Amino acid sequence: MFAFESSACPATLSTKSSAVKTHRRARRGFRTRGFTLLEVLIATAVTLLMMISLAQIFKVIGDSMQQGRSVLELNNRLRSVVYRLRSDLDNLTVVPAPPADPATGPGYLQVFDGSTTDYTAATKLTPLGGASRFGDVDDILMATVRAGDVWFTGKVPQFVLLKTAPDPTNTAHFNLISIASQHAEVAVFLQPLVSNDGNPNRDPAFFLTSPLKEAAYEDTDPFVGFPDSFRLYYRTLLIRPDLNLVSGVLPSGLDSNNIAWLKSVALSGSPSPLCDMALAHQQCDLSMRRVYNASNEIAANSLEDLTDPANRFAHVQVPLPGTVSTTMPVLALGARLAVNAGDPSGTLQVGSGFLHPAFVLRGVRTGEDLLASDVLAFDIKLFDPEVPLLGTQGGDGIYGITGAPGEVGWAGSDDLILSPNDPGYAAALIGTHQLVGTGEYVDLAWAKKLVDHGGLISATTNVWSPLSGFSQANFNINGAVGAYTYALFKSGSVLMAGSNLHLLQPTYDTYTTRYEGDGVLQAELTSRAGVCRVNGAISLYPGFSGDDSSNLSENWRVPDAGTDGIDNVGSLAGVDDTLELETSPPFPIPLRGLKISVRMEDPTTRQVKQMSATKEFVSQ
Repeated sequence: MFAFESSACPATLSTKSSAVKTHRRARRGFRTRGFTLLEVLIATAVTLLMMISLAQIFKVIGDSMQQGRSVLELNNRLRSVVYRLRSDLDNLTVVPAPPADPATGPGYLQVFDGSTTDYTAATKLTPLGGASRFGDVDDILMATVRAGDVWFTGKVPQFVLLKTAPDPTNTAHFNLISIASQHAEVAVFLQPLVSNDGNPNRDPAFFLTSPLKEAAYEDTDPFVGFPDSFRLYYRTLLIRPDLNLVSGVLPSGLDSNNIAWLKSVALSGSPSPLCDMALAHQQCDLSMRRVYNASNEIAANSLEDLTDPANRFAHVQVPLPGTVSTTMPVLALGARLAVNAGDPSGTLQVGSGFLHPAFVLRGVRTGEDLLASDVLAFDIKLFDPEVPLLGTQGGDGIYGITGAPGEVGWAGSDDLILSPNDPGYAAALIGTHQLVGTGEYVDLAWAKKLVDHGGLISATTNVWSPLSGFSQANFNINGAVGAYTYALFKSGSVLMAGSNLHLLQPTYDTYTTRYEGDGVLQAELTSRAGVCRVNGAISLYPGFSGDDSSNLSENWRVPDAGTDGIDNVGSLAGVDDTLELETSPPFPIPLRGLKISVRMEDPTTRQVKQMSATKEFVSQ
């Protein structure tokens, strides 16, 4: 047998053992390691930063899209409002060249300019801070307008269409039926948002117990005395005299709740006679006038009727305290804003501020007359061809270009050209300035606003343009307190007792010649400056007795002296001269142009935008 022995030598075995150990050490050297806590935190932070950056990018994109959408919506809303106003101005039934002859039936145009201004929203030097985004908020436009292809529409109770007295047991008689008309009386005005303090439903019929009983407006921001928000109202009143009965009045009566329909009675809580027509205007979209009789009846207006201010929407003849006379027809206005100080007098029931809120639709009809919300300004300016435009030096203290003095307003200079619409105009009038031209769209009675803003004027100050509201002759006699034009006094837009201002409603009105042949005496009483309707309270309202005809400032005054064919005053001007006329339009000049600016705000993005509608009348 053969025996075999291993041929491996000790050296070979030693080499294999060393290789195995080396392989094991290599495997231990390439073992996978985990993340440390610091590395995890860094990675998390980087991820969060990336997510925040992406979120910020998407937010910027989203905000940009929202702002773009808001601007687009604001543009559309504003353009719709301005288009409506421009359309009305293009379709006026009257040419603004006062006074209008009612025999031709032209209708009317009336612009009231309140005490606020576009550049300060105040008549006093009162800091308003953030309220500066507001502008002129108390102007009112009223006019008769002709419809285009689409007629005006409104609602009237069924019994009016049936021309029958309403049956209290027949509820159908009081249903509101839509009708149309080619002509309408239009009123456009701002109203402050009514406060919910003690009035959670914001009912516009909520009145304070003040002499004027105006509505409490929302005022919760830091700017005390100025409303937080405004709404623009557009009231359309159809001109349909064909709906009158043979007797010339509209049918009227009581409903089952004993509420008068189409009668001139005041709303509960509202002042009388200031708001005696407000209830009828809540019930019916007709242009109506009060018929002064025991039954408190009313009648539908024609265009001829509307030339008389007494027959228009929201107009009233207010009894004068201590007399049996009344004011001439004036707007049913409440008190001025607190930032504009008080009304001229607390004794008169009518103010100089916003239209009384009783004339805004409420109840089930709330919002039907709303044209726009979040309105910051509704500013009406009229073209004054003679208003002086002033050139003043800029910061360099010289006219022309710095280092090269020249003409005022030279191209490249820092000179300023100012009009009454600019806050520096009053200072420029009494300081260094040059007259550089005339003609600009301005507020009515702009000279009065200069004085209210602390402007000092003298007899040599050039503020006697046709729409300034001031007369140089009256300024020389009475100073700025009584410097109003004779036309404003004769129209009844201004009433004074001595140096006390009792009524101020600067209004451009096509007015009427009717008062010169109505058989009624309109004249000044010795105790007052400004024409009133003598003994008007006796003929218009029950409960008055007496006689003011012996208390006239001009004893020769008789009814219709300007058209009776007699030289009553014995003047050198001859028979029936202008001195004998009882009344005058407030601004007796043809209107050359009118500009309406509307400023609105988007409440979510606080974007503000303004557009204007302009109309020239020279070509007419």
